[in-house]
Amino acid sequence: MQGKSHLVVGLAAGVTIALNRDIESISLVILGTSIGALMPDIDHPKSKINQKLLQHKNNSYKILFYTLIGLILLYIYSLNNNFTFLIGGVITILIGVSKHRGFTHSLLGIFLFIKLGRSLVHEFGYNDIYLGFYIGYISHLAADFFTKGGIEILYPFSENFSFPLSIKTGGKVENSIVIILILYSFYSILKYFNFLLY
Repeated sequence: MQGKSHLVVGLAAGVTIALNRDIESISLVILGTSIGALMPDIDHPKSKINQKLLQHKNNSYKILFYTLIGLILLYIYSLNNNFTFLIGGVITILIGVSKHRGFTHSLLGIFLFIKLGRSLVHEFGYNDIYLGFYIGYISHLAADFFTKGGIEILYPFSENFSFPLSIKTGGKVENSIVIILILYSFYSILKYFNFLLY
């Protein structure tokens, strides 16, 4: 799916989970889902996130950029033995060296991001952002599983898997799903705020 489609799918999932919470919690969950819905595509040099991070939008620069940051994080870990830097360094290097829909679209990616998230929540709090992040992240993988390209769920031991009835990225079915989810999200939010007025 396209980045904007992933964002809409993630926000719809976040809205569904968050609307039984207070306003501040809803805002943090939705912030988390926005980040999480875009994060798996950080392995693509032209993704929404890398449009802001990478000076050159090509695979060689992506490998160099993320490997260098990963090595810096591992060096910081060697100085202070903080688990957050270790897991962050490993994740960042794997982002750099893996192909699109590889590591970040796998069970290994989910596991390592969960470990990193728990470590960050332990240090800084913001459990609602953490919850939203994983809702968005998993919604991204689920959405890509239904596209023709599929996901490499068992990375590094397998090729891409996709649902037998898959959709074309950027096609009419994807655009229809996006419109339905936008309408659903607006309806759910309006219903929530209408409830608050009574």
